[in-house]
Amino acid sequence: MTAISSIDPSSPAKAPEDHADPAFATTLAHGLDVLAAFRNRSGSLSNAELALHTGLSRPTVSRLTYTLERLGYLNRYAKGRFELGLGVLSAAYPVLSALKVRQVARPLIREFAAYTGGTVSIAMPFGLDFIYVETVRTTDAVAHLPDVGFTGTLATTAVGRALLSLFTPEEHAAYVADVRAERPEEADHVAKRMLPDIELCKERGFAVSLGEWRREIFGVAAPLYRTPSGDCLSVNCGIPSFRSAPSRSSANAGHASSASRAASARWSPTAK
Repeated sequence: MTAISSIDPSSPAKAPEDHADPAFATTLAHGLDVLAAFRNRSGSLSNAELALHTGLSRPTVSRLTYTLERLGYLNRYAKGRFELGLGVLSAAYPVLSALKVRQVARPLIREFAAYTGGTVSIAMPFGLDFIYVETVRTTDAVAHLPDVGFTGTLATTAVGRALLSLFTPEEHAAYVADVRAERPEEADHVAKRMLPDIELCKERGFAVSLGEWRREIFGVAAPLYRTPSGDCLSVNCGIPSFRSAPSRSSANAGHASSASRAASARWSPTAK
């Protein structure tokens, strides 16, 4: 697995080893902390709110937001509030354009979204989280509408189980150790529920999460493949619970598994 560092806005303190590493650029990390505070949030944030989310002092945050605004990564609005600027989107473009799976997969996941009436996404690991790199939906008539760049925990989600089913034993051990160190509140769920479900996913080719992550969302997911560089990808479908009884989840999961096999055969780098 190609590791991607994830900054959790709810856990502002950086790891002690980062501060002790002479090669670690602390000021750069703090600037990225400020940008990460906007993750999965709508609306603007003030310097005071950013200081609260990052654990940094307000003078430090003020210098960082000033610099990020000058560079185009933040926009400043009335009353000193900030939103992400287009510089962030510009920086993300090379990453998204390099993921050719997004373009090739679109017809298949659009068909899957039409079948389920839910939101279908392609996800990759992002530290202890997943991140969506492509999303298709057939309706906007639900409260939860994730899009490209959305992140969420691996621990309680179907897509997390699907992604982790592609990990090596060494990567599994590292993931569990990181959860214990960084998110101890998730450790018990990972040990008792997630690890057995990962093995089940390997056996049947899909994973299910019925309201574990969000009570109103039923999730089904299937692993896709690993890239030559080691990145893992999976396909995920989130369905509003009022649209899908638990008994229908097996059918949706089977469809996810079939779509995953077809997709892997079509665009996996190792496909003949």
